[in-house]
This record gives sequence, structure tokens and C-alpha cells, in this order.
Amino acid sequence: MNYYVICDRKLWLYSHRIQLEKESDRVGLGRLLHDSSYERERRRELLIDDLIKIDVLESTGKVVEIKHSRKFREAARLQVLYYLYYLKHHGIEGLVGELRFPKQRRREEVHLTREGEVEVERALCEIDQIKSSPTPPPGTWSGTCRPCAYAEFCWG
Repeated sequence: MNYYVICDRKLWLYSHRIQLEKESDRVGLGRLLHDSSYERERRRELLIDDLIKIDVLESTGKVVEIKHSRKFREAARLQVLYYLYYLKHHGIEGLVGELRFPKQRRREEVHLTREGEVEVERALCEIDQIKSSPTPPPGTWSGTCRPCAYAEFCWG
């Protein structure tokens, strides 16, 4: 979901097992922030169906997504909506999502409404179309390209 909002080319490449983020310093810094934030909480990651990995904070019972900055807030919001949607369709309802931006000390609740479900369903259809294409979508340079792990692949 996140890649769908940020860059459909990145989505296609990642879905076709061209995964360059393991070597990315920026991704490593995000992982470090994730691991070092909210240390007092008994947090754990939960991998569901080898498909989604959510952060669970036991003391709140919320589906939490921790992000480095609010720059990609919309992508993170849709990602959390997808988690809530997925869990609802597997019989787990009534959960609340929360975006956390520890560096800015901000939190935003995310609720799965009917409009949110429609948004997720539309995104899932478009993601399937992108993934099923025989070739990646053409690259479109934007401000998100420079720090991207795929920048050299796309523009190098």
C-alpha cells in the first residue's frame, strides 16, 4: 500500500522481487528509529499470513505504524487502513489504527470507515493492475526519488 501511494514503479519492482531496500542506509535508519522508539512499551511485531507486518503495542491494543516523518503521511495512513481492512475481513473488528511520528512527537488515529474501505478496495484493484503489467511503469522524477533505495536503478 505504501509503495502504491509513493511510486507505482517502485511497487512494480518490489512486487517482482527486485528489492533494493536491504542495502539502503535510509531504510536502516528507519528500522533503527522503529526499534528504539517507545522502549518502555512491550511492543512486538506481528506477521500475519506472510503478508502484513503490524506493530502492536500491548498496553493500547492499537494497530500502530511508526514512521520517521510525516512526509509520507498519506501513504502511511492508507497502509494502516489496509491493515484494519485486512483484519476486519479476517474476523477482527473494532480496532483503531494509529500513526506515530516519534521525532515530531505526534500521533494520529486512523479509523476504518466505509469510505476508507472503498479507498482500500480501489487501491487494491489498481495495485493488481500495476503488478500484473509485464513491464514496470515508466519512471517519473519527483522529490521522493532522491532518497529512494531504487533511485540509482531508475535514474543511474
